[in-house]
Amino acid sequence: MSAKTSWWPWAAAALILYIVIWIVNGRIAVDAQTIWLRAGEYALWTALALGAIARRWPAMTPYGWRPLAILSGAALSGLEVFLRAGPLANRARIDVWMTALIGIAIVAILARVMPAALRRSWFGQEEGANGPDSRTPR
Repeated sequence: MSAKTSWWPWAAAALILYIVIWIVNGRIAVDAQTIWLRAGEYALWTALALGAIARRWPAMTPYGWRPLAILSGAALSGLEVFLRAGPLANRARIDVWMTALIGIAIVAILARVMPAALRRSWFGQEEGANGPDSRTPR
């Protein structure tokens, strides 16, 4: 299976996870203990989204993948936090959104510093343009 055709399972998993996040977070009260769930949820979503983006648009390189994942994660987490009806004050909504952004940023940073072999596997570049041992740009 080529990298160009294997992007859709990653995208489908990211979409399903986003729907689950939307549903579950509507049922969980926001307090000091549960606010950090957002960071974990969106960190996992970002990992899946980065895999899908890298496999779908390999020519963009990591310099394009990471900002696209951050931007889309910020937009989707903002939608989930600010469009949800409920008793949360605006201050609490901003805290929840910033916590989600922390999870997104952590994954984007880890994507830069993790070992090359793991990065190639995650980004679907097991066989690059120059053969199976070609390097992924940082």
